[in-house]
Amino acid sequence: MRSLSGSLLNTVRIGQWEFHRIGLMDLPLYTDYIKATAYPANLWSASFAYLWAASRSRLRQILWRIVDGLLVTFGYSYKKTLYLFCLPFGAAGPRELAEVVLKCLHYCYEQNDWDYRRTLVRMINGSQLEFLQRYSGFDQAFRLATLQGIERHLAVAKVAALAGKEFATVRNKVNKFRRENPGVVVRRAQQDDYDALVELGRDWDSTAGRKYRRIFDRTYYREMISHSEELDQIILVVEKSGQIIGMVSGGILPTGQAWGGLLKYAGGMPGLSETLAVAFARELNRINPGVALLNIGSDLGPGGLREYKLKFRPVLNLKRYQMYLKKR
Repeated sequence: MRSLSGSLLNTVRIGQWEFHRIGLMDLPLYTDYIKATAYPANLWSASFAYLWAASRSRLRQILWRIVDGLLVTFGYSYKKTLYLFCLPFGAAGPRELAEVVLKCLHYCYEQNDWDYRRTLVRMINGSQLEFLQRYSGFDQAFRLATLQGIERHLAVAKVAALAGKEFATVRNKVNKFRRENPGVVVRRAQQDDYDALVELGRDWDSTAGRKYRRIFDRTYYREMISHSEELDQIILVVEKSGQIIGMVSGGILPTGQAWGGLLKYAGGMPGLSETLAVAFARELNRINPGVALLNIGSDLGPGGLREYKLKFRPVLNLKRYQMYLKKR
């Protein structure tokens, strides 16, 4: 594993344990530990870009600590609640992983004034739960609460190709958008696009973004686009007559799969959002044809967002859970 020295000065003590505040310099560390992870490290909100973005909120700190050889990510809220933000990363079987989770949750329980309700792993998905449940003591140690929404994973090659009847709706929307907007250009974002991307974000918030008030990127959008290189993020923009009318971002994860981060576009242009999504899949396929899946996050229940994501025929659909320390 890589040296931990890059973050040694950025520490905080909670009780007897010392933690490191997550920073951009920690990306290589997370990359190494995620690569070594035995369970499916495919939770959307456990990508490094999201973890770092979540740390920019005034509501919480994102902290990490090495515990028995695993990299454990903690959240520490403004209410001084300590919890696990996601499962630990690193080489461990179900038993070893569960034992580290238990050790960390018991420590959180002590710091949370012996309150079981605040002592939890913030989120795991269904494939991670299957791995953990191979530990024989799972039911005695943990209890679960099911979260709203299904995490959607798309087949990159299929979305890039848009072939067959299953993609007819998306294909027609993309083709119509291209016909009605013959001068549009899809390209990689450049440094001097920053102001235009900020303006696009403002327009999104006042138009299309009103439908998706719970989407996290409103808070972190500026920092994600201004630190895209440090976060290894790909940003594509759609430009028409010199104006940026849409953007999409994400990246290739240490797991070899991909993560879809931000999607913003001008209102009143049917087919633009589909064009962005397909362009991103094609860019991933061009960079690395071996990337099979693109995690586009949860649909947060019924409605327009679910219908939109289902258009792209997700091939892996995972429930999400919170996992609590079980009362003794």
